[in-house]
Amino acid sequence: MCGRFASALKPSDAWLELMQEWSDELFNRYNVSPASQIGAFVEGRCHAMRWGLVPSWSKEISSKYATFNARIESIESKPAFRSAWRNNQKCLIPALGYYEWQSEEGLKQPYFVTSYDEQPLVFAGLWDECMIGDGKLTSCTIITTESKDELESLHNRMPVMLNVDSARQWLQAADDKALLLEQCRTDFKVYKVDRRVNNSREEDDSLVKPI
Repeated sequence: MCGRFASALKPSDAWLELMQEWSDELFNRYNVSPASQIGAFVEGRCHAMRWGLVPSWSKEISSKYATFNARIESIESKPAFRSAWRNNQKCLIPALGYYEWQSEEGLKQPYFVTSYDEQPLVFAGLWDECMIGDGKLTSCTIITTESKDELESLHNRMPVMLNVDSARQWLQAADDKALLLEQCRTDFKVYKVDRRVNNSREEDDSLVKPI
């Protein structure tokens, strides 16, 4: 799964060509948790969105169901996600990396997953809009799949992460689950980080450094 990530990163020229703009204010964070405002790209433009999709038919933000991740296996049938999937409401969510936890000596030990080449990890996502009271809320979710290779020992789920070419293909395709599964990146490095990550109020660049 992906329940916490770091969004502080600088884009490469290749990603800028696809995404067209890059807002530093939205990306300079090291401990992003669900329900936060994050930056997501739709049709080349960066938008601020709530992380945790609230479907178009919803009249309120509910904590009853977790919607910050969407399992690709059931994405077209789950009530919270099926409308966004059918309407091709795709987005890209860039990240420096994401956190997962292991139980060690009775404590939650965080690990950081990031790329070997220091290029952005870009999550495949869906977005939706709804009216909450008198205002419009735009929100998104990160698509997940079964973990592969060395990530299997960390958690049984991982976010679907794409490179520039596969991201471009996926944004132009219609409901193409096969492309996501075939093109999902698996080239990562994983290392232990400070347990301060466990507190979502902690926020500085030392959180992503190996210990």
